[in-house]
Amino acid sequence: MSKRGITGEMLLPEVIQRFPATRAVFDRYGLRGCGGPEGPRETIAWFARLHGVPLERLLEELNAVAEDAAPTGEIVFRPTRADTIYRPFFLAGLATLFTLGCAWGAVNLWLMGTRQNFAGVDYSWILAHGHAMVFGVVSFFIMGFAYQAFPRFKHTNLWRPTLAFATLPLMAAGIALQAGAHLLAPRGPFLALGLLAGTLQLLAVALFAWVLRQTFRQAARPEPYDCFVQAALFWFLLAAVANPLVFWLFETAPTRSAFLFRVATFNIPYRDVQLLGIAVVMILGVSLRFLPHAYALREPTPAWRQFTFWGTNGAIAMAILAFLAGMLSGNSRWLIGQEMAALVLLLVALGTPRQYRLFGPIPESERDRGVKFIRAAYVWFIVAMAMLALVPVYNLLIYQPLTGATVPFSHAFFGAYRHALTVGFITMMIVGVSSKVVPTLSGVDVRSAPALWPTFWLLNIGNALRITTEIATDFTAAAFAVMGLSGFIEVAGLTLWGYELMRNMRVGKRLEREAWGRATSEPLILGPQTRVAEVLERYPQALDIFLRHGFAPLQNPVLRRTMARVVTLEQACRREGVELDRLLADLRALIESERKARASSSEAREAFSV
Repeated sequence: MSKRGITGEMLLPEVIQRFPATRAVFDRYGLRGCGGPEGPRETIAWFARLHGVPLERLLEELNAVAEDAAPTGEIVFRPTRADTIYRPFFLAGLATLFTLGCAWGAVNLWLMGTRQNFAGVDYSWILAHGHAMVFGVVSFFIMGFAYQAFPRFKHTNLWRPTLAFATLPLMAAGIALQAGAHLLAPRGPFLALGLLAGTLQLLAVALFAWVLRQTFRQAARPEPYDCFVQAALFWFLLAAVANPLVFWLFETAPTRSAFLFRVATFNIPYRDVQLLGIAVVMILGVSLRFLPHAYALREPTPAWRQFTFWGTNGAIAMAILAFLAGMLSGNSRWLIGQEMAALVLLLVALGTPRQYRLFGPIPESERDRGVKFIRAAYVWFIVAMAMLALVPVYNLLIYQPLTGATVPFSHAFFGAYRHALTVGFITMMIVGVSSKVVPTLSGVDVRSAPALWPTFWLLNIGNALRITTEIATDFTAAAFAVMGLSGFIEVAGLTLWGYELMRNMRVGKRLEREAWGRATSEPLILGPQTRVAEVLERYPQALDIFLRHGFAPLQNPVLRRTMARVVTLEQACRREGVELDRLLADLRALIESERKARASSSEAREAFSV
């Protein structure tokens, strides 16, 4: 250990403030864009564990830099689009949540409750809401987290950040168009809109999968959770391919009986691909990487990882194929395969928190507000998978004998299972992980942030009420009234969380602006590798010089905000056939004249004050 004495218990801001040059070491292991110029208020040991860096190696590098560098200077902090790419995706997820997602779902539920009938709302409304929740809310949070976290976990950069960002407008446009198509059906150009929406979303998902694949490839750092991510991307692509077909099947049925057959046959396997394949598989994979490193929990054994991966994906495939075979052939024996798959998923749900020792004691230094949400999420995962396994028991031994129903299938019980999975497990995990990650990325001490207890209780109470009262509607119409209100309880809890999430992101943006302001007070070091946008942001009047040298595309403000951020002066001159030395000479003359003007202005102010 050097005389400087950087230790694992020291906080990142404490080290970076004293030795600004250490910021480059932290950035190399994934700190980029996280926590403002001084980093999050976390210990070096926690940073090393979360980013998968041996602590001793990190301390050696930090101490070596601290020994060689001056203990003063400017902290180098210039975040790029890739460093904060999670923000627009998370904001898009929140926007969808409070429009087409949970908010619309709560309204639909209230209408069903007041009308005391699950068919009291047009099924196209339910389809639009369900699609927006999965392909909108869940997908936006998955994409934002993946773009932000996976490159840092693997000590690499996000491959083609501009291409990654392009998936956001594609997905948003697709979701909005599909919601409009559902509401228009069967009128007007609904089918063309629905197919266009499906094409846009497929393109967004394909680009997302490609960017992640290339990011993982350039990292060349395989980890146990990689196979879960790859499997989730496969299910994501399958859902995106199936989406236009499912839209066509549901919205173009020629008769009521054909519509009911198509929904009964294809809706369950399609939602299994979305909820179990995309969301559950991705969450299980992220948990492998996040929970032991972020909370010092136990690492699952290799045997359990293998069982979870093959068991979960195999069970999803078996459930889908068995259900389709049973419905299309009319042979109910095929449904035995679906029940076997449900039992495997129940084993995964029961064993996963035990592997992490999730409900055991967590050191006080590792506890934060996200823990309670993550624990509650895994409880709801167990509840949801138990309900899925009990579907035939409930249908045959409780629902049909007590109600006298001719068909042994309770829509209420199956809907309750879906809600336990979507809100109880998936949404609760999104809330829990984001409640830790967003403050950390924004430079807010997560241990001093609001505990979000109102959100926790409102979500759990609303979810429990929804599940119990929805099942109770099989036996009494009085349960509809309470069920109709449960959705608004959940929306209230999510609103409190969403507001706090946006407030933390605003703090992060403010820190970036302040850091950029400090950085721009220093003279720009001009050279061939300087990016065009750096010059234009520091010296807007330089646009005239670029235009005079023939850079006509820079007249377009969109190109100045996009391409100019990634193109260097050398690359720009090569593309436009401009002599680099002449351009640099003119730009340096401008910078020198600006420097002299500022100096004379400063002298004038000093003379006036005297």
